Amino acid sequence: MFKYFKHIIKRFRSIQIQTIYMIFAALDYLPISFYNFLYHIFSAFSFNTPKIYTKHNNMHRILGYSCRSLFDTMMQYHYYKNNNLTILTTPIHHTSFRNIIEKYVKPENVYIIGINNDYNKITEIQNYDIDLCIITHLFGQDMDCSFMIDNLSNFPIKTIFIEDRVQGGTFSSKFSYNFMDISLYSTGMDKKPCGLGGGVIYIKDSDDRLNCIARVIETKVISYEQEYFWDRLLFLFKKIPTYILYNCKPFIKILIWVFKEFKLDLHKFATKYRKNNPGFQHNNYNKNPSNGTLHSINYALQEDNYTDIEKLYTVKSNYFFDKLKCPETKKRMFKWYNEKPLLTPYNSVYLNNRPKFVAYLNNLNIPVIENPTYKIFNFDHIDKNKYKKFNDSIVYLPSLSILTNNEIEILACLLTTYIE
Repeated sequence: MFKYFKHIIKRFRSIQIQTIYMIFAALDYLPISFYNFLYHIFSAFSFNTPKIYTKHNNMHRILGYSCRSLFDTMMQYHYYKNNNLTILTTPIHHTSFRNIIEKYVKPENVYIIGINNDYNKITEIQNYDIDLCIITHLFGQDMDCSFMIDNLSNFPIKTIFIEDRVQGGTFSSKFSYNFMDISLYSTGMDKKPCGLGGGVIYIKDSDDRLNCIARVIETKVISYEQEYFWDRLLFLFKKIPTYILYNCKPFIKILIWVFKEFKLDLHKFATKYRKNNPGFQHNNYNKNPSNGTLHSINYALQEDNYTDIEKLYTVKSNYFFDKLKCPETKKRMFKWYNEKPLLTPYNSVYLNNRPKFVAYLNNLNIPVIENPTYKIFNFDHIDKNKYKKFNDSIVYLPSLSILTNNEIEILACLLTTYIE
């Protein structure tokens, strides 16, 4: 009996020691409290219909079922106006934006913007005679567009500048630069602002062309198939397990210990779960948002809500990069980092040998998956192999948002050890 209890005590101490050096976090984070989650559920029952369209500060603001729905609607308008669209665009996009661009624009009419080897600055423009310029910002910060600003006079007056700012900088500024005409945001499950669904598009009230685009998008959104309250409610109920898995620290601890003790593949589970539980609809996304979705979007757009999210991301990002003492680690793994906080729940890193690194963290029972977010175009274009290699070398680490300071220090140490 004594030997049995001695074994139990020894095992308990072993677990305590191991716990000190473990990281208990998921790969993503829903930046809302449990109270906020309940608000979104109760909002689904509202009989009050908020306005889809509003205008203030010389901007049109239109709410939609999703960011991709608003982008698709806008591209529909341009395509029906000119089915031979010519665009200039960044080489890497969210999957939905990539697919929508390929849907409406011929491959030979897509000109790729050259960006630097740190993937945070525009360096080259192939063609200025274009209808649309579409820029996707990456990694929680705005792309450096100073090269475009210096060459704005080369673009024809007809050119409309559009930005996907879902993974861009602070939401306090609705446009990254003054020359932008249209900006798009998601208010989805893990986005900033977070409304557990929906999207918003801002269009400047600066000329008749842009005013016309705003009117058409508003009319189209209202004409789409209606999302009913039970659709919204079912969508939110399906997100409860995800909220627990991503935000509930005690549950995460238990889950990771189960995978560790039974030698289960955490990487395979994380990859499959994220693929099967997206925060949006891949198809049939052109809908007229329900009252609940509209209330949730408006709630997310309140200044206190999105500034709290950005404060959290700022604190965690600054602490993490401060603990990455080795300059080589920052340079090689976070080449896009420019000494400013990354305002995103995604903790992305760059690796030359992605499979080796994934195996390294998986053996330590630390969640890790290959890049699920960004895509390059399917057709051939200038420097495609360069961008494909980069995109195929991105890995997602545990989200900093839910990590303790001790866990952030452990993660920083593990990354430095791997590089060394």
